[in-house]
Amino acid sequence: MGEIIGAGIVSHVPTLMCSEEERLSMNNGKEFSIVTGLHRMRDEIIQKLKPDTIVIFDTHWHTTYETVVDGRAHFKGYLTSDEMPRTIASFPYDYPGDPDLAQTIEDIATANEDKLIYVSRDPNLPVHYGTVNIVHYVNRGERVLSISCAQTGEPQDFLNFGKVLREAIDKIDRKVVLLASGGLSHKFFPLSVIRNHESADLVNVISQEAREMDEKIIALLEEGKHADVIDLMPEFLQYAPEGGFGHYLMMVSALGGAKCTAKGRKMSDYEASVGTGQVHMWFDRPEQGWTA
Repeated sequence: MGEIIGAGIVSHVPTLMCSEEERLSMNNGKEFSIVTGLHRMRDEIIQKLKPDTIVIFDTHWHTTYETVVDGRAHFKGYLTSDEMPRTIASFPYDYPGDPDLAQTIEDIATANEDKLIYVSRDPNLPVHYGTVNIVHYVNRGERVLSISCAQTGEPQDFLNFGKVLREAIDKIDRKVVLLASGGLSHKFFPLSVIRNHESADLVNVISQEAREMDEKIIALLEEGKHADVIDLMPEFLQYAPEGGFGHYLMMVSALGGAKCTAKGRKMSDYEASVGTGQVHMWFDRPEQGWTA
């Protein structure tokens, strides 16, 4: 029997991959807390938990016809981001996958005649920086299972996938950490002015209304009120959360969905990134385990 031993929401913004000199220049001489926060999450939490597998829900991998699971056994190559080739260029990656967990997900989907889940083992399937950036900071040899965030998905679709993942983890001998890789509100400033809004200062969130909604979501997560977050999705979607907040919804569904009461703790400040809202949050496994 497997178990989920912890979970987190993590920002994957390209800023993470800039040099320290560039980051300090962008942020008025200060380091971004999303950088120091990932180091803390790795050193203070994940390293001590010793997971076998890290599952990453990648909002930068936006599929259309199904939720896709990358079922390959190993990942090695160089990533140049088509979105940000100046920032992420020929970046090397080398990490193991978890084909057994992917196969278990596929078996469950097949048994349920669930055609909205697809496991790919294609050697030419691209990787995305929503996975690679996080692997760079937190992975120290653990298996990695990357999962797409369907751009056509609605909240219930993401919640449905989380239940399949939970069933798969329960069936396989794995200690698993779940990382929901993506942001909060996710609207950018126009190209002509975007470079005036690179610092973490919250004046650089796209609007006061988006900031207030982000802060409301964060407060509910800190209180462990996941049912309220799920109920707020129609309102939150008006502020274009990254990936429809599918990364969070898949994660929390695997933790018990609306029954989950795990309180989040911020591993970074709430920060702006060229209009968007970003934060790292961690959810410890309750002593009694996650609610089924």
